[in-house]
Amino acid sequence: MDTGTPYVSALACTPGQWPLLCLRTVAVLAGSGLLVNLGVLYASVFATDDCGSATPTPFRCTTAGTLTMYALPWMGPIVAAVAAAGLGLDAFGRGESPWRFLLAGAGAHLASIATVGAIVFRGPGGRKAAAS
Repeated sequence: MDTGTPYVSALACTPGQWPLLCLRTVAVLAGSGLLVNLGVLYASVFATDDCGSATPTPFRCTTAGTLTMYALPWMGPIVAAVAAAGLGLDAFGRGESPWRFLLAGAGAHLASIATVGAIVFRGPGGRKAAAS
């Protein structure tokens, strides 16, 4: 039975609403990223348990390595949100779609997690830690 009315989306957006919708999406993804980074921070806190004088000192046991492991889980979502929101709003100002810049934010976030993972899972002498 056709009523003659065209299909109307439940999430109808005017072009003026795109930046706000994109910023809300960035906020939700950044909040989710913070939850993921709490787990990464938890792992990095216990990564220095095997540091001692009996083994060669891996990077994670140095002051720079420890500070890197503690800072990157917090800097990852911040850089990701700024990259996604800033580049997206800039693209919207030029008349382009801001949505593709969510990938830039996700890439920045994943890079911080991968860096912390590389530091945490490196064993003594720069070799991977053996699962024993």
